[in-house]
Amino acid sequence: MTEQGMVVADWPAPANVHTLVTTRKGGISEAPYASFNVANHVGDTPLAVAGNRDLLREELPSRLSCQWLDQVHSAQVAVIEGAGSVITADGLVTREPDIGCCVLTADCLSVLFTNKEGTEIAVAHGGWRGLLGGILKNTIVALESPSDDLVVWLGPAIGPCHYEVGNKIKQEFLISCSSDDEREIINQSFLASEEEGKLRFDLRKLARQQLQLLGVNEIYGEESCTYCDESNFYSYRRDGVTGRMASIIYFTEAS
Repeated sequence: MTEQGMVVADWPAPANVHTLVTTRKGGISEAPYASFNVANHVGDTPLAVAGNRDLLREELPSRLSCQWLDQVHSAQVAVIEGAGSVITADGLVTREPDIGCCVLTADCLSVLFTNKEGTEIAVAHGGWRGLLGGILKNTIVALESPSDDLVVWLGPAIGPCHYEVGNKIKQEFLISCSSDDEREIINQSFLASEEEGKLRFDLRKLARQQLQLLGVNEIYGEESCTYCDESNFYSYRRDGVTGRMASIIYFTEAS
């Protein structure tokens, strides 16, 4: 955590690749969005969201343009050459410098990608529907670099300590599997719960193992649970009506 309340990825990305994840601290939104909500779709006042995004821009290079998404828990990935109006998708890929690829989360997993040369980047929104639909595979396919040339960082997300889902969701994942390896990943990612008919779901473990199965060898991550850390993170599961954090990755021209 930086002094400004931003989470910076601790990973061996190229020096020209930069990331940050906002927290709920340091903004102007009022409860229940207090205080650094950067999402327009959650009921916060447009003036507060605009003010928070202005504050966010102060933490970013002036030449940077941010691409925002209308996230619908899909497996859709957009490849962009410039930033513009909001795109309906849950993943972004760019091979152009000075474009901030952004996703919003409040329990779901943000997954940030770069190749080892720092010439292409991506970000994906990893909720259970996206992981079921293949958002990580689609992101890797949209990248030009081979899987073993990618470095990945997993952002803050709800942990299995507080993420309980119905047995039906596990069955949906199992039905989608096409190999024993995939089925084993699912069995390891859903854990026993004390509540009847429920399972504890480890989003981070599932994403990590899906990436490994897709050939990604270098995976790093933030272990914070958004539900547990109320002072720093929004959590939809915890609060219902709440704000969103932004995960942003961009690269500059290598010097």
